Amino acid sequence: MCYHTAAFEARTGLTVVYKGYRIEGRALPVLDSGEWLAEAMVTFPRSVGARAQRVLDPDDRSFVSREDAEGYAVNLAMRWVDRLG
Repeated sequence: MCYHTAAFEARTGLTVVYKGYRIEGRALPVLDSGEWLAEAMVTFPRSVGARAQRVLDPDDRSFVSREDAEGYAVNLAMRWVDRLG
């Protein structure tokens, strides 16, 4: 799939705080289909280094709407945080 990140990076996605981690759900446009891919950016709390980690969908699903992709990305990142312990 071909997607375009430059147009996307200026846009802020759906943001939540979960267990002290800041999660931003993002939608990346797929240029050849008009659909959206999901990714999340997770920022660790200051107590553990305040670094950022990109979380991608291992199944590379695509979504019809930007909102669906962002919501899925947030859920994906919440599960990722849960696995951290």
